[in-house]
Amino acid sequence: MFEVQSEWLNLDARACISLNELADCCGLTATELDELVDYNALTPLDGVAPERVFSAHWVVPLRAVAKLRLDFDLDLFTMAMMLSQIDRIAQLEQQVQSLRAQLPLHLRVMQHEPK
Repeated sequence: MFEVQSEWLNLDARACISLNELADCCGLTATELDELVDYNALTPLDGVAPERVFSAHWVVPLRAVAKLRLDFDLDLFTMAMMLSQIDRIAQLEQQVQSLRAQLPLHLRVMQHEPK
């Protein structure tokens, strides 16, 4: 039997993460992340840090896109487009969830019933 070692990180999406930490978490290089920033698919936080700093919320979508890149042999530009779309979908899902929370209870129940 072999021993599996893994590093677990309690990720708070509100936390900040450096370029190198983000690259390590997502299996990408710092150069690839810089290129994603150049494509405007990845947005660093504004600040006076000596290196680029990002919101930790980027870890999950970047990992998903990096996996798709490996699975389908995608180029970085395609990865950038996918990352933008995944981020947009997440924003829209948040809006839907927020709007559903504002509905009266009797309308929320009706919404999930099959038609």
